[in-house]
Amino acid sequence: TLGNGKANETETEEIWEIIPGEYKHIEVLISDKKYIRFDAQMKPFYEILDKVNKATENLALLLSEDKTIEKIENEEEIIEKWEEIKRKELRFLQLVKESYNEIINIYDKEFQRIDDNIKANLIYQILFYPFPNTGVNFTNEGQFKEREFLSTLFPGEKIMYDTNYQFVDNKDKFQMNIEGKLKSHTGDFDEIYATNYQKALNIPLEYDLMLEGEYIYNLDSVLSEIVFHVKEKLNDKMLYVCRYHIQLIT
Repeated sequence: TLGNGKANETETEEIWEIIPGEYKHIEVLISDKKYIRFDAQMKPFYEILDKVNKATENLALLLSEDKTIEKIENEEEIIEKWEEIKRKELRFLQLVKESYNEIINIYDKEFQRIDDNIKANLIYQILFYPFPNTGVNFTNEGQFKEREFLSTLFPGEKIMYDTNYQFVDNKDKFQMNIEGKLKSHTGDFDEIYATNYQKALNIPLEYDLMLEGEYIYNLDSVLSEIVFHVKEKLNDKMLYVCRYHIQLIT
């Protein structure tokens, strides 16, 4: 949102096929994104983004003991796909409009650190959330170690956050509720806000972050549903709110 009105609202859907491999190795196949709702003015941007995302539609992941992503194992393959997309899909756009060069140069840099970027992408963090050790010392509530993800309102900057978890009884399932809160961030937000936002919004920065999630597991301890909300706020005039709804397809 921006000011008193809604600036942009988008709803998308993807199907992720997760294929287990050897111990701690999995493969993720991501379908083309389906746009259920979007603003027409954003269509050219989404079309470019969809072409870019083709490079990461097949991921080979190594997981840590707590089920978070430790490493992207097919980095070279992803970069090769990106080079092919540039050559076949985006070259025409470069010839039509020089400003596309800047977008492509930005993604060139991003693909050189694709391992870090995927691990810091919130949707991957939500799906591959830590799972508590359920051994002898297991407790129904606790805290995960600090994590970081890429800010939406301050592009290129990372947000560090702490997460508390609590298990609750939910009839024939068990449920983990999580709450995340801001711990720190990279970059000088006050300076970036003054440069990029202050003139348009004309009120001070009051940065805030909210993360809330519900994880539902079936009796076989298989994750079957996630509802996750994130709210990143500059102040009352500008905020970003996203709802992730992840369901197991059987």
